[in-house]
Amino acid sequence: MKILIVTDSMNIGGAETHVFTLINELKNKHNVTLVSSGGIYVKALEKNGLKCVFAPLNKRDALSIRKSREILNKEMKRADIVHTHTRFSSFLAKKIRGNSNFPKIVTTAHLNFPLFPFGAFAFWGDATLAVSEDIRMYLRKHYKLNEENIKLTKNAIDLTLYRKSSLERKLIIHTSRIDKGRARTAFLLVEAAETILKEYKDWRIMIVGDGNLFDKLKKRANAINNRLGFEGIILTGARGDIPALLTYGSIFIGVSRSALEGMSAGLPTIICGDQGYGGIVKNENFSVLSYSNFCARGLSLPNINSLSNDIKTLISDAVLRNNLGEYARKSMEVSYKSRVMANDALDCYNRVFTPPSVCLMGFFGYHNLGDEETLSSAVKALKSIGINDISVLTASSDKYTSGFHSIKKYDRMKPGEIIKAIRKNDIFVLCGGNLIQNETSMRSLIYYEQTIRYAKRAGKRIYLMSSGFGEIRGAFAQFLFNRSLKSCDFCGCRTYSDLKKSELYNENSILMPDFCFLLPEKTSVNKNGTFIWIMSDKQSIEIEDIIEISRCRNIRPVAVSLFKSNDKESITTAKRFGIDVATPKNFDDLSDILISAEFSISERLHGSIFSIISHVPTYITTNREKNIALLKEVNSRTLKNDIILPYYKSYVLEKKEIGACDSDFNYVIESLKQDINHALNEIF
Repeated sequence: MKILIVTDSMNIGGAETHVFTLINELKNKHNVTLVSSGGIYVKALEKNGLKCVFAPLNKRDALSIRKSREILNKEMKRADIVHTHTRFSSFLAKKIRGNSNFPKIVTTAHLNFPLFPFGAFAFWGDATLAVSEDIRMYLRKHYKLNEENIKLTKNAIDLTLYRKSSLERKLIIHTSRIDKGRARTAFLLVEAAETILKEYKDWRIMIVGDGNLFDKLKKRANAINNRLGFEGIILTGARGDIPALLTYGSIFIGVSRSALEGMSAGLPTIICGDQGYGGIVKNENFSVLSYSNFCARGLSLPNINSLSNDIKTLISDAVLRNNLGEYARKSMEVSYKSRVMANDALDCYNRVFTPPSVCLMGFFGYHNLGDEETLSSAVKALKSIGINDISVLTASSDKYTSGFHSIKKYDRMKPGEIIKAIRKNDIFVLCGGNLIQNETSMRSLIYYEQTIRYAKRAGKRIYLMSSGFGEIRGAFAQFLFNRSLKSCDFCGCRTYSDLKKSELYNENSILMPDFCFLLPEKTSVNKNGTFIWIMSDKQSIEIEDIIEISRCRNIRPVAVSLFKSNDKESITTAKRFGIDVATPKNFDDLSDILISAEFSISERLHGSIFSIISHVPTYITTNREKNIALLKEVNSRTLKNDIILPYYKSYVLEKKEIGACDSDFNYVIESLKQDINHALNEIF
């Protein structure tokens, strides 16, 4: 599953650490990408190989929002699930997705945000994860969310990161962002420090974090330190090594995620935050405090007296500190493992995830065997990865291009049908063939380019799969070609030659050989003294040459038409010279003819592909760019002997035997299949 995690920033904070831990659990089995405005946790994630994308999601000016939208739009087109962790990122993801239902959006609610002033714009995802029971109740009551769409999760901890503190050092630690609405505890600690540290001179207070109130806090801490005559209050600023710092502590003070980290390190913990005061965590109040994710929401607000008294209680009793530290650590091990949090998220993803619906478009419905087998192979490939809702734009209403594959069909010649097909599906795919070109006609290029443009305006993902690129003639045609490729989210290119062209205009280009290489291989040791001539309407081989090859090699020719309606003239000519002509309806029929032949001569790209799948050496004409590209692609993969050769009459006459054997075919075909499957996994 491709999971896109989106949050405003990755600096010190409970939500940020939650995201960091979740990603570290998910990335072991899933393809995870993070989009954020950066922060100290990003370096650690990148070091572990995670893809981290920068977007100014922490800013709300028009230029930053536009930039964030562009970046998020690009990354969402790669994702199966988008998991947002702030109201803004969730709202933005919903706007980008528009009226589509793909990808699904899951949102984690980390706080009980008030309805005013932004409540009306809040989007809590297609499913919501609430990090505490009181937040879940709040969402139901104030945002009227359906209870079935809210899943309770733990703000869990990766316990492997936290070594148990020895509690020997006399250090009180508090971690938090020093921002408005989050810094109450830090200021209370500074004010209480003078009284506490005068009484317990060998103790110190460390405050970890940064924010817009940090300078004010530092100024006040310096004043207290000056009166004490020593640095009793230590301000570290933002740090990314919290687990290591906690091993030096003896008491922890904080809320939410920070409190869980303190308890994971085996520190006796005091719950103190801007929303309430929970006091010392112990067996009697653990369940009550966990209800609000250790934020003490609903309890009385903290004050210097209550905080000072609890600190002094812990300082004065080493046995109590040790017992409470042991209890805290064991409680985390039982209920707050990070794997549980990851499983909660995955359960939520699976609950809402449905494979995307796909609309295929190509040169389908014209009874060209190469294109029809491309469609058949593409449909089977998509179904093999769990995509079953498939439509096709086709010129034919016959069984082969519709009911045979259990896919919905739309008429590619009717604008209304094209619009309907695109709008009803999540992904629009141009599949197979040299579609984006004006070698055949300018009308064809305009037709496909405009269809791509409409799909883009409709907000659909646009993929090219197993596509080649024919000749582009003229400046305007080149402009349309460039714009088409730039509009695509992925370009799966049939050969390296096509890939090089695509990479000039689309960075998301990948090698994806022709789908027909997924057809089942067929072989035969019984040859019947024939060779196959796969003809074309753009005939480059004279009938006299076929007859001469037959006479010199003492071997009978069989002409094969893959596109009967276009090969009428060639078929008539072959029959006039007494050559048998076959017009197979599908690959099975064609393969039965091919496997008994000594070799084939193909004027069509798919003729050579079908020959290779049937383990028949083939000569291909080099009058078309796509034929040359296939020739190079296949020969670049052979272990020993070439299995596809350029067609020259004299070369065919002189070459009594082609040295390719089944192992050569097996190796090449397996290599091509692996590239197709790799591309499918990358794209979907």
